[in-house]
Amino acid sequence: MSDWHDELELALLPLEDLRVDSVYMTFVISNALSERGIFHQCRIGYAEDRLSRMTTAPHCWIELEQGWCIDLRLRQWLGDEDDLPHGVFQPTNYPRARYQGTALVVPHLDVEDLRAMTNDAYSKVKLPWLAGQAAAA
Repeated sequence: MSDWHDELELALLPLEDLRVDSVYMTFVISNALSERGIFHQCRIGYAEDRLSRMTTAPHCWIELEQGWCIDLRLRQWLGDEDDLPHGVFQPTNYPRARYQGTALVVPHLDVEDLRAMTNDAYSKVKLPWLAGQAAAA
């Protein structure tokens, strides 16, 4: 994992314990990424555990550039096992899981709403700057 992806995963930790579904989590993370101008695509569809054949639907996740993904909810539904993805990851590193979905448009939410929705956990999310992004800011 790159240093930036490691930092991103650590920055999202305050959201990990929220008792919310994948749609809600995707809305919160997408808004944080948008605040930093980080390109991403939200997806909605399903995720399948190829081993157990269990699926979760609807399921939402976020795709970043270069094939990276963010999903903090898959293990909630398919099991807390190391060979299922969680956090910031490359899906190719987790062949046991299969994602299938289409683009999801996420509404822009203001910071006060995001803080209220997350019991103030949103204010603890401090996303890292992308290389080159800090110079442009």
